[in-house]
Amino acid sequence: MKKLLIIGVIGAVALVAIAKKTNVFSYAGTLIANVEAGAKDQIPTKFELDRIRHEIGNLDSDISQMIRPIAEYKADVGKLRKDIAKQQTTIDEKKTALLAVVEKLDGNPKEVKFGKNFVSAERVRQQVQRETDNLKFAEKNVKASQQMLEAKEASLKATQEQLAKVVSKKREYEVRLAQLEAMDQSLQVQRIATNIKIDTSRATQIEEALQGLEKRLTADLHELDMVKNDINAVNLFEREPEPLDLSAIRGYLEGTGPVEKTANNK
Repeated sequence: MKKLLIIGVIGAVALVAIAKKTNVFSYAGTLIANVEAGAKDQIPTKFELDRIRHEIGNLDSDISQMIRPIAEYKADVGKLRKDIAKQQTTIDEKKTALLAVVEKLDGNPKEVKFGKNFVSAERVRQQVQRETDNLKFAEKNVKASQQMLEAKEASLKATQEQLAKVVSKKREYEVRLAQLEAMDQSLQVQRIATNIKIDTSRATQIEEALQGLEKRLTADLHELDMVKNDINAVNLFEREPEPLDLSAIRGYLEGTGPVEKTANNK
């Protein structure tokens, strides 16, 4: 009973220790992840843009390293294609020549004439057999080379497609980087506008000063216009009025005679 109790206590302690250790690892892992994320967020945007631009530039080196082997491989494929075509042409020519010899063996002759010479038909048959075997062997080689050519062409095509993808990705990355740079510049401008604080009291003083100056200048302009108008209204040729002839007016009013002259300013 005591042994079971001791074992149970030891087991409980072990479970607690394991649990604590597991929690420590969990906390530590979470802390490291948060630190890494925080550190990444603290990286200046411009620095990160420059770093990405540098990485995109390194793609040029990767592309250059891909181009040379592809070019060499393409040259090998081209050479193999020409060799196969040449071998096939040779085989076709030998078949045509050998067929002409076979036709000479029709009728089971004892001798076959080649130019001015006569050769034993049996000897010719043996030579025809050897040449036929050689042609069959050459055709097998051409077939094997053709299979090799097809495999190399497929590999070359896949490699060229991979290169095209890398080039396309590079262009895509350049466009995306340019868009992000434009976005960052827009944010910088918005931040500047947000951080600028205008002193409203100073703005009010400026507004009042402008209005006051505008009012004063407008009054000066009206005053100048009025002065000019007064000067222009003066009649420099105006004459003094003649003395009033009361007797003539009395005669006119009494009907004793017309008024010849009246006082006027003309």
